[in-house]
Amino acid sequence: MAEPEYVASDLPALDRTDDPRGGAVAWALLAVGVVAVAGIVAAVMWLLGVW
Repeated sequence: MAEPEYVASDLPALDRTDDPRGGAVAWALLAVGVVAVAGIVAAVMWLLGVW
């Protein structure tokens, strides 16, 4: 088993918006994805006459 002090990750830290490896980009993609899903759900509800 690896010791915790020797474990490293190449993934961007999503909690740091100033992360040069893409933390801000990951948050922006997440926000766009949520808005897209909400838009699709709203469109389906509108087409089905739920609203």
